[in-house]
Amino acid sequence: MAQRQGVTHYMTVRFTLIFVFGILIICACQQSPTPELRSPTQTKLSTATPQLDPDVEEYAVYNALLNSKYANKNTRQILIMDQTTVNQPKTLGQDLSSIQEHTPLAPELVDSFLERNQQPYTLKPVLDLDLEYQLLTREEVDKFQQLDEASNWKLFYKKYPYTVGFLHLSRVGFNRDLSQALVYFEQYHYEQPITGSYYLMTRQAGVWKALEIMAWNT
Repeated sequence: MAQRQGVTHYMTVRFTLIFVFGILIICACQQSPTPELRSPTQTKLSTATPQLDPDVEEYAVYNALLNSKYANKNTRQILIMDQTTVNQPKTLGQDLSSIQEHTPLAPELVDSFLERNQQPYTLKPVLDLDLEYQLLTREEVDKFQQLDEASNWKLFYKKYPYTVGFLHLSRVGFNRDLSQALVYFEQYHYEQPITGSYYLMTRQAGVWKALEIMAWNT
């Protein structure tokens, strides 16, 4: 009889422990829900247009302009002054007014061009051109100013035999969404007129196209 009571007591304790353990497992599952899994199609993709950087696009404009000017020509090398410049800063406003008479430009494009050309800017050697190029300092050009003009150019071409002279670039002005740009180009070479041009650049499908809108020579 005592043995039967002991067995009964043992079974009762065992059942109680199993029951308590089961309750604890249920509570733990309720407190730690399984994370919701999302299919790849549920991930929200950003549709924002990448922001363009004017300082990066400036060199893209230079690349497009110079590649278009010297494409399919016998020029093997171009020399570019490393400091930006514009044609006669005192008459810059007059130049832009003349341009507006036949090629209306967005006001913010003109304002950007004027603002970015208030001071000279040192170009970086990061151009991506289809021909060889070199940036020249003013000191390097001044070394040739020793004799008369013909002798100066003779010394110049002796050192740089594969170029047609040297050129200046302005800084580039942009409209608000960087779809248009304005840039000035000037070239010096011997026995030919000094030439200068303003170019309106338009960006189409990420590619800049050049249009000459004003030119002069002396």
